[in-house]
Amino acid sequence: MSWLLWGSSQKLTGSYPGGQKLFRCSFSMDQIDMESPHSKWQTSGNVSWTMGVVNTKNEEGSKTEELKVYIKCHLEPHIETLVEENWHLEADYVVRLINHSNSSKNVYTRGSTSFSKTKEESMSSLIKLSDITDDFLLNDELTFEVEIGVKSSEGLPKSVDFMVKRPDSDAILTVGKEKFYIDKEVLSKNSTVFEEMFKADGAGKAKNEYPVDDVNPDIFHLFVKLASDVPMQFDLDNIDDLLKMSERFKIDNVKLKCKDFLMNSVVDDAVALKIADQHGMLDVIEEKLKPLKTIPELKKAFKYYRRFSDDSMRLLLKKLIQVA
Repeated sequence: MSWLLWGSSQKLTGSYPGGQKLFRCSFSMDQIDMESPHSKWQTSGNVSWTMGVVNTKNEEGSKTEELKVYIKCHLEPHIETLVEENWHLEADYVVRLINHSNSSKNVYTRGSTSFSKTKEESMSSLIKLSDITDDFLLNDELTFEVEIGVKSSEGLPKSVDFMVKRPDSDAILTVGKEKFYIDKEVLSKNSTVFEEMFKADGAGKAKNEYPVDDVNPDIFHLFVKLASDVPMQFDLDNIDDLLKMSERFKIDNVKLKCKDFLMNSVVDDAVALKIADQHGMLDVIEEKLKPLKTIPELKKAFKYYRRFSDDSMRLLLKKLIQVA
């Protein structure tokens, strides 16, 4: 399969009941030259995904310098114990190499493949290093956008439902009329707030029910899944509430997952920057500023700047000086 010129229509357009994932990653030319870098793992449903790059010059017997691009599917250890031996899933994918000067000259490769226990990786394409011009480089890095859609799957467990009692449930968190059956040890390990809550007797016959006030039950369900280390996909609409809950219940791993989403997912930059500013994530703002090269791009990304903190405004002014 070869790399092709990419137009705006080259996106996934099918039906993907198993979920879709869209993320961005960058690798320096030094990384590509010296090793085989891959992106951070990105969760969609019960599986995680990464995209990696291999320089063929590092392969034994190779006489050319070309890039192999691959997609890899992975199951978390606690999910592996729940799947059937012959599990498999069917997925479509598109990988786009970004041209920073002219998006109509992006290049892309796409494919459709089956992943399983014996086939977790799909090598997708080759591109000659000599074909990569300066327009594809930003701070000596190549930037890729990855889009994955799961068409079907068999043998994988359904996502954990904390509204259903399970064998490992030993406490109940009540939100209004809704009840969430949780494992006290798991939440206590991740949160000092829950740890202190569970030291006291709860309500109910078994004295194991604990009320949680002022939260949306749907978002709280998602939050409990993330706080319990259950692989879970979420979107930009959930981030602000999830961050507020992570701060309220002092769960750093949920905040880190939200931060990683803001940094690496392809989302509305203006909204992502606004949320990052509200929650003091200056490292997210710095990362989002990197690919912006013109005043119009900065104005579009910072359309909510009037509400930004002084620290965030200093980063914006520094970038304005660089591109002016």
